[in-house]
Amino acid sequence: MATIPRASFGNLPIELVNLIMSYAARPTFAQPDQYKAKNPYSTARKLCLVSRYVRRHVALPEMLHTVLLDSRNKKAFVHALRMQKEYAQTDSHLCFAYTSYIHNIWIGEFCPSPEYSFTHRSDGMFVPHSDLGLLAPVLLGAPSLAIDFASMYFLTRCVEHVWTDMGEGTDQECSPPPWRTKTVTLLGNVTRPCPMTMFASGSAFLASLAHLIVLPNSLGDVSLHVAGRAIGAVGPRDYNLPQWMAHAPWTLLKRLETVSLVFPRVELPLDTAEFSAGMNLQTELVTFPASLVKGYRVPLEIKASTETGEGCISLDDVRVVVSDTRVHFCIYCQEWEKVWACGWPG
Repeated sequence: MATIPRASFGNLPIELVNLIMSYAARPTFAQPDQYKAKNPYSTARKLCLVSRYVRRHVALPEMLHTVLLDSRNKKAFVHALRMQKEYAQTDSHLCFAYTSYIHNIWIGEFCPSPEYSFTHRSDGMFVPHSDLGLLAPVLLGAPSLAIDFASMYFLTRCVEHVWTDMGEGTDQECSPPPWRTKTVTLLGNVTRPCPMTMFASGSAFLASLAHLIVLPNSLGDVSLHVAGRAIGAVGPRDYNLPQWMAHAPWTLLKRLETVSLVFPRVELPLDTAEFSAGMNLQTELVTFPASLVKGYRVPLEIKASTETGEGCISLDDVRVVVSDTRVHFCIYCQEWEKVWACGWPG
């Protein structure tokens, strides 16, 4: 019996090898495991050790396309930026321009409350002022940024830093803003006032945004939506907007084009006890023109009925997209980080 020769990378075209390696390096955001249990970047990190070429042209670009940053890995990310600064000064082959490759970045809860925001601390939940020069350009270089409202003071510091860094001789009104961020995803408990509104830099940042995506404020909001659909209190094609939207600084969001809300997709009939214990659900991205919430009275409901009235948005003005990925939901655990990382089609 003839022996079938085994193929090796050395016998394959370099273009095919690149495709295979890129696929292997792609973060496994849709994995069934929680990110705490299995790092979605684990394969890409191993591929960085294969060769200089694979690290620079395959693994790092795949890793950096979507960055998940929170109190667990913030120290490692800051350390990597410090090392990159040293590499740039020594013209090392390990030098890599992170900012050019980051398209989406998730910022979890850094600072627990405002009183910590401008003090010099070095614990795992805080970014000292000395690191802002490293972090701010990288974070604000991402076109899409997700932020826990509890970290809004930290983001405000980053915006103020790059704004001030433009220099006194720069015409800040006529010059392009020192950030590329156009889409902001907001999560966590939204409270008033928003720290961004207290600074000219923050107002300029808000005015430059084109898209706002809103994740549920709390575990309770999700449970109310799911239970409301299950018992019929919320129509099968109706949605409730979060209450804080009635008082949001819409006038400052001058260039905002769309607003999107995210909900678990409820397929009826649904057993609420099963949801409480945990089940895998798709999510819905509900998008409508920002002009619908910029009026004198902000509507807080989306209705499928033709009799919507002044306080409602008609479903005819809304686009609903369903995610390809199912994410584990229960009454105590909701993986919105995974929902955002996996995204929605279109």
